[in-house]
Amino acid sequence: MTDAAPRAQRIRGLSFKQEYSSSSNAVQNGSSLFQRMKARVTGQGPTGGRNRAPSMVQEIGKELVPPKDEAVKDRITVVLDLDETLIYAREGPLYARPGLEELMVFLKDNCEAIVWTAGVKAYAQAVVRNIDRHDAIRHTVYRHKKWFTGCAGYNKDLTLLGRDMDTTLIIENTPDCLRGNEGHGVLVSDYEGGELEDNTLIAILLLLKDLVHRRSVEGLTVPQYIQHSNFLSKQNIPTDVGNLMQCFCLDIANASLFQRQKETRVNKDLPAKK
Repeated sequence: MTDAAPRAQRIRGLSFKQEYSSSSNAVQNGSSLFQRMKARVTGQGPTGGRNRAPSMVQEIGKELVPPKDEAVKDRITVVLDLDETLIYAREGPLYARPGLEELMVFLKDNCEAIVWTAGVKAYAQAVVRNIDRHDAIRHTVYRHKKWFTGCAGYNKDLTLLGRDMDTTLIIENTPDCLRGNEGHGVLVSDYEGGELEDNTLIAILLLLKDLVHRRSVEGLTVPQYIQHSNFLSKQNIPTDVGNLMQCFCLDIANASLFQRQKETRVNKDLPAKK
């Protein structure tokens, strides 16, 4: 008896880019009355899929997302980057990192999951609509002047979410985004699509299961767990502004190989250098 074939990583073709482009145009031009009425009745947006409301709070002076829902008030908050962390879609097709489906199932039942991406709103919501079949993601934070500067070294300040920092964790592939929250972050290697073997999210799932268990048994906070987790190694990683930053890196097999990959990485959310 042979093992089942691995799930294909490419989940949408070039039509994915058309989806979020048309969604963005619909927002700019205004949806038809029929589409707006349909959305109210079915709970679906103009391009299909459930609405991700409440999403990001745009009002200046307010936190980026609404308060924690009562149903998840005792859970840890897991903040997830999208591009090169969970998915890859820069050339048009949408690729999901292996293990994403299983991760979503766990997040739905055990965590408050928030996506935080430098992608624009239409793109972010289109990605979430395609990868989250289990409605695990409760909020989506996208590119906005409230937090995104567009300059090298921009970070994702977790305090802007209004969550208890003792129970908040962020998973990222860009070290600069962890600046100021290094003790709450897990840095992963870049994912760039294709059908290559990748065990990153499988390891992340094991880490989260271990964290949830040890928090319930030992009362560990997220920073306490990060400091001593066997899944992580503390490394000096080059940043977009040219210095080194100490990050807790997911240590799948060979930490030295992981570090060499980080030394040559490029933050694709910033303008290309001329």
